[in-house]
Amino acid sequence: MHTFKRQFPHFHGHFNLLKLDLRDHGASKDLEAATPFDMYAIARDVIQLLEHLRIEHAHFLGVSMGSIFIRLVDELKPQVVKSVVVGGGVFKLSAKVQFFINAGVLLASVLPFRTLYGLLATIIMPNRNHAKSREVFIREAEKISQQEFNRWIRLAPELRGQLRKHFESPISGPTLIVMGQEDHVFLTPAREYAQRWPDVEIQVIQRCGHVCNIEQPDQFNERVLDWFQRRFGLPAQPIQP
Repeated sequence: MHTFKRQFPHFHGHFNLLKLDLRDHGASKDLEAATPFDMYAIARDVIQLLEHLRIEHAHFLGVSMGSIFIRLVDELKPQVVKSVVVGGGVFKLSAKVQFFINAGVLLASVLPFRTLYGLLATIIMPNRNHAKSREVFIREAEKISQQEFNRWIRLAPELRGQLRKHFESPISGPTLIVMGQEDHVFLTPAREYAQRWPDVEIQVIQRCGHVCNIEQPDQFNERVLDWFQRRFGLPAQPIQP
């Protein structure tokens, strides 16, 4: 959950926060593998957790690949999705990224997966001011095992189809997309998606790369809370415990 540690202090006064690790990550590393292990299995993990906690609906926040799993939750159980905020949202894959993913699938058996993660991080976040995001990306990747990586890389073939399908439909709840102006891979598709649907708003942070909630957390937090205040009437100041 280090990805969101810069958001917790700012959001906890407004929301009851549920922080979860996806399968094979963090405190969820010891879960038994779903059969089959696919993208819907990850989404069902989230839904089952909400049902276990008797949460009927929720606001969802996801970054990068997390935006895809939110879409799958929305597809399987749209009534649970009250609103969605995504940072560095993934809506389409460029030819360059698609080529790298395909190559990664082929090379996963011969190259250390940490090398592949490092290359991907450099492609997506190449600038000097993206260094902190690259560091977190790679550090979190190093916490999973080769076996766990192999399970996740096998999801790559279904990724493009899922994105194509989801690009043609809106998310069930009001949606905020926050992108970095220097996100040369995913910004243009995010803008195209926002233009398609009236209940989707996009905001762009200047001099910022892909993982905008890490690179410019103050800007990210301010924009998200302002959007919630406008859409849902949240108080301007955090609620005191």
